[in-house]
Amino acid sequence: MRLARTVLLASLIALVVVPAALAIRFTDDSYNMPPGVVGQSYSKQFNGAGGCGPALPYQYSLIGGKLPAGLSLSSSGLISGTPTQAGNSSFWVNLSDQNPPTADWCRPSEAQRQFTITVTDGTPAPAPAPALKIAQSSLTPTTSVQNQPYSFQFTASGGGTQSWTVSSGSLPAGITLSKGGVLSGAATTTGSFTFKVQVSDGTRSDAQTYTLTVVTPLKVTTPVATPTAEVARPVQLHLTATGGKGPYKWTPSGGTTLPAGLSLDPSTGVLSGQPAAAGSYALKINVTDALGLTDTIDVNLVVARKLSATSRTIAAKVGHLLRARLRASGGVLPETWTIMRGSLPSGIQLARDTGMLSGKPRHAGTARIVLRVRDALGAVSTATIVLHVGS
Repeated sequence: MRLARTVLLASLIALVVVPAALAIRFTDDSYNMPPGVVGQSYSKQFNGAGGCGPALPYQYSLIGGKLPAGLSLSSSGLISGTPTQAGNSSFWVNLSDQNPPTADWCRPSEAQRQFTITVTDGTPAPAPAPALKIAQSSLTPTTSVQNQPYSFQFTASGGGTQSWTVSSGSLPAGITLSKGGVLSGAATTTGSFTFKVQVSDGTRSDAQTYTLTVVTPLKVTTPVATPTAEVARPVQLHLTATGGKGPYKWTPSGGTTLPAGLSLDPSTGVLSGQPAAAGSYALKINVTDALGLTDTIDVNLVVARKLSATSRTIAAKVGHLLRARLRASGGVLPETWTIMRGSLPSGIQLARDTGMLSGKPRHAGTARIVLRVRDALGAVSTATIVLHVGS
């Protein structure tokens, strides 16, 4: 009984003293193989875990493949030396417990793994080619004029030999895209056209979406009639334009100076005001649209003198025919004459549309009459007529 207790106690002491044996393996850091450089010293230490270690030293050996030329593996797991040749080298390493072990509790085991070392010649790796990228985010200009030449050159950075295509959408009729990236031609239809342009060098590509608007040519619309103006009377001429792309801007051109009292609204094209001096004015008016397109129109503006009726004295005889025209200078025909004060002698009439006094006076005497004349623009003037009728 005493002997049995002694054996049991010895067994328990052995379990305490002998380390628990885990499976032998390479540590995680062993798999991080640094690259080597030809002519530069190299060092990599393998480490193990489990098995009989680290109480007993591990042993390492090469069991397959080849280390890079110039490197060797020690039994302690150190790869060292100076690489002499560039390339990739794969090899198998055996990790084992100390064998034979120096401790009787050790039961040696092994583990094998494959590793790869890359050795370079020291020349920096070429930088990756830059990505292929279209330089233009929009067309310049974004608008073309119908039946007029248009040209735009696309460019891209990066890549090799470039080839350009329209990958979706449609170009205006008459416009084409060359493989060299030139968008050109003369559009035959108007409207807005959206399309995607792609550039490719065979391995890489880039694409951008663009819109080209085609408009009709800019043209000033000729006024139906240029109004006749008169000094000190309001006048207005509204110029209009078609085509191009608004907004429009109106300016005098060709050295034109507007008549005193008149101005041109640059945004509406309205020429208006009250002329200060009579005369015939040859004006050149220019319109420019948002695209920079221009057109010019000639406007011949006639400004009449201010309406003025002439006072006069007229002699007549009883029973004799009288024909006398009242006079007014300036103004714009037609004119209308009316009697403001006084009355004509019996037998005399006034033609309102011509200012003609006519008839045969029936009685002798003197009549003093105030008449008013109005012209086509609404200007008025008055004159006093003294009519002597003799016997």
